[in-house]
Amino acid sequence: MSGGGERVIRTRDPFQQALEALRLGLTLGRFVAGRPIVIADEARGLGLSTTPVREALCWLGGEGLVERGGAGGFFAPRLEPALIARQYAMRRLCLLQTEGPPIAAPPEGLIAGGTAADRLLATWRWRVRALGDASLHAVFEAVQGRLVRFAAAEARLFPDVEAEAEALLALPAGASAAAIETYHERRILAAPMLALSAESDSAPEAGT
Repeated sequence: MSGGGERVIRTRDPFQQALEALRLGLTLGRFVAGRPIVIADEARGLGLSTTPVREALCWLGGEGLVERGGAGGFFAPRLEPALIARQYAMRRLCLLQTEGPPIAAPPEGLIAGGTAADRLLATWRWRVRALGDASLHAVFEAVQGRLVRFAAAEARLFPDVEAEAEALLALPAGASAAAIETYHERRILAAPMLALSAESDSAPEAGT
């Protein structure tokens, strides 16, 4: 070790940097549904080469967050009501698996703060993870990653989302199956309206 106190500066892995940034942009609806994701533009915005961006998009394609084009390009996923409805149905199925065996309550710090909807999601994540089924947990997280972008649309469409979440949080694990069914069926039936509302979030501004 040199006496000059030389420091080693570690840079973030470019692939992980691209993966995190693109996943966040996709889940928050930054990309217009059905429109191309231009690799060169994304690389420039992130200060990276195109290689890690392309690799990250390939990875996200495997997660279902990106669509592949016939010529090898990448597109933001289309907001098809039938697909949205299936995603809510799959999350419901995952959650209903937690209603059988007894599961310990999540640590207080895990669900403290945030909105009731945030705390409900944290509780659901805990219950699915606590089952110890890695495959089920992976499916839940993949589906939830696709549903994140509809949170704002849900809040606009259902003014009572906070009260709805509070009511679900008040139910103990093993006694909320019917409420989980109702919660998700409401959104499944509203899938066309949720798609339209989410599309308005990512629509390009006039004149751009």
